[in-house]
Amino acid sequence: MATKLTQSLATKLVETSPPGTLIYDEEVSGLRIVVGSKSASWKLVGRINDGSGLYVTLTIGRVEEMSLKTARQKAIELRQALARGDDPRRPKSAVPTVQQALDRYLEARKNDLQPSTLADYRRHTEGPFKSIMKLPMSSIDRALCRNLHEKMTRKNGPYAANTSLRMLRLLYNDTMRDHDLPPNPVSLAVRFNKEESRNWAVSAEQMPALWRSLDSLEDQVARGCFMLMLFTGLRSGNARTARWDWLDEDGVLTVPRTKAGRVFKCPLPRFLIQELEALRAYTKPLASPFMFPATTTRSGHVSVLRSDRGFPYQPHALRHNYRTWAFECGLDFQSVTLLLDHSNPTVSFRYVTRAHLTGHLRECQEKVAEKLLSFRGKPVPV
Repeated sequence: MATKLTQSLATKLVETSPPGTLIYDEEVSGLRIVVGSKSASWKLVGRINDGSGLYVTLTIGRVEEMSLKTARQKAIELRQALARGDDPRRPKSAVPTVQQALDRYLEARKNDLQPSTLADYRRHTEGPFKSIMKLPMSSIDRALCRNLHEKMTRKNGPYAANTSLRMLRLLYNDTMRDHDLPPNPVSLAVRFNKEESRNWAVSAEQMPALWRSLDSLEDQVARGCFMLMLFTGLRSGNARTARWDWLDEDGVLTVPRTKAGRVFKCPLPRFLIQELEALRAYTKPLASPFMFPATTTRSGHVSVLRSDRGFPYQPHALRHNYRTWAFECGLDFQSVTLLLDHSNPTVSFRYVTRAHLTGHLRECQEKVAEKLLSFRGKPVPV
């Protein structure tokens, strides 16, 4: 039965009650005095509103050290926390700053993303968001996100602004896995700039000029690397670091780790294999494990492919070009997705073992190679 407690009555009851006595407060539900053998304590019993139905007992303080008024105030605060679904027994961890959220996310993804991809994520965050890196994620609001996006659009361009704000949105969502935060302000406040796909593919009229530039390239190592990307659509980083032991006797190039963080088996067309064997003979005196060795780089392989040294095509443009001509050859979307090592969101595709499709993919590669070679030697339009 609850008692209408006063300060003097509480003190008297503690002094006269035997150990084990529970004295309930009539004013604040759940608040009670628990009399022990040596002292008495204010305690609150309540249920956490998190769906578990769990009741907890919380110690507020000793009766001789805390007044009835203070005990009631603290009990009310604890009841409010329980109503929110919080467990006061577990101290809340501080909401991480933007920098801490970035570091934690990159650490969690280091085993399934390429180092270059992790570096890109850091670059797209730390530079543009230098002024807010020390802010806790809970301080990121709509106005801040909107202002950042508008400022970055003017300073760095629409594509860079979109990329950085997507990173901030990702970090906010990742932080919400452990902390109760308001809805993502980036999603609510930012109107992303319109993006258009880059028209980097080389047209049929321009392909003879591409071949003339490639065949006249004096740097045979660079030529070989460009050739690999032209005939496979391989990403520049994977092409530049390619090793001879990646290429097996069946002409399958096994990239141990791509941007997607997985092994990629890429069957090469016959023409490309012949070109690479000629390059192997040319670079044999260097005794390098790399397909495209360089004596002037610390890594031992070609580190940069410049588009201003006789071959005016960006490495990534060759990936766009490969995809375009693959479709022009009549290849289906799924096959092109496999050839480019892109992820496919469909459920059925998750049950496909990519490494077992080299036969089908080789046929596809030969079709693309035949189409690309059909432009070689043709007159360049004036």
